[in-house]
Amino acid sequence: MVVASLILGICSIVIGFLGGILWGFIGALIGIACGVVAIVLGINVKNQTNGQKGTPAVITGIIGCAVAGIFFIGCLACGSKCAGSYGKWGYVGGTCKASSDISSALSKWY
Repeated sequence: MVVASLILGICSIVIGFLGGILWGFIGALIGIACGVVAIVLGINVKNQTNGQKGTPAVITGIIGCAVAGIFFIGCLACGSKCAGSYGKWGYVGGTCKASSDISSALSKWY
């Protein structure tokens, strides 16, 4: 159970980051879910081993939840502000067009 919780914690970081970029808030939700499961399993392992194991799993789960949470909030903010004209709701990648808007805004300054 120690290895599974640590793997889920690491996956929550990776899926939270890449999933937030590639799949928007859905990918971020998957990262949050992996992080929560990693935290729960890590706490169970810490309780079973009197605090000797499970700390890295809890830490990676917390970091993964934080990263995925940031992308989740960002995707929801982008999607809710411009859902009508930005294609798919809440996506950061090529479908959101936020990068082209940022580039055009910066080109006016430079």
